[in-house]
Amino acid sequence: MHLSSFRRAAAPLTAALATTLCLASGGAFAQTTGSLAGWDVVGDVVAQSGAITLTTAYLDGAGDQAGNLSGSSAADFFMLTAAAGLPFTALDLGGEEATEGSLAQASFELLAGQTLSFRWQFGGVETDFLDHAFVVVNDTLFTLATTAAPGGADNLFSFTSSSGGTVALSLGVVDTGDFNGVSTLGISALQVSAVPEPATVAMLLAGLGLVGAAARRRTR
Repeated sequence: MHLSSFRRAAAPLTAALATTLCLASGGAFAQTTGSLAGWDVVGDVVAQSGAITLTTAYLDGAGDQAGNLSGSSAADFFMLTAAAGLPFTALDLGGEEATEGSLAQASFELLAGQTLSFRWQFGGVETDFLDHAFVVVNDTLFTLATTAAPGGADNLFSFTSSSGGTVALSLGVVDTGDFNGVSTLGISALQVSAVPEPATVAMLLAGLGLVGAAARRRTR
């Protein structure tokens, strides 16, 4: 078998292996936290310095106006729950009713075993109520932080897909109890990381090996 024939025979297996490795390392992963491309946003959301930042700032001419980053006001809690596919009371916390906030959401295609992760930071000036940051993965709501437990300067959230498919991700921050005080959620270093299933890689590598061995025998 000539070298050119070997290359033609090996090409489909090489392409399949490359595709599997590409998907497993997030090759089809378009959304980043460096811009809002690929994201749907509700309320006050901006992308700056490699991070997506969301606030509860409302442009009402009062003290909260200085905390607004995008020029769009924080949205009513009902808009947030509707966008995230949650019951309208889902963002209430500790007996305090949600009032307003902001949301960013996108969908990702994950293979079984792949992990979607991001870094987050939460802060604010609220002292009386449980403003909080949250994430919704498909239909499951997770509270990242509250004003009573804001977390550290750098925190990690990760989700591993058990069966593969589309994962809907919503990130948000919300006021509770009142409309005063600005709370902020910053999201950075969004990534997908995992390896292909061992059986898949073994099969593809074995196929390439067989083609290579046949080429060497024919050459001799």
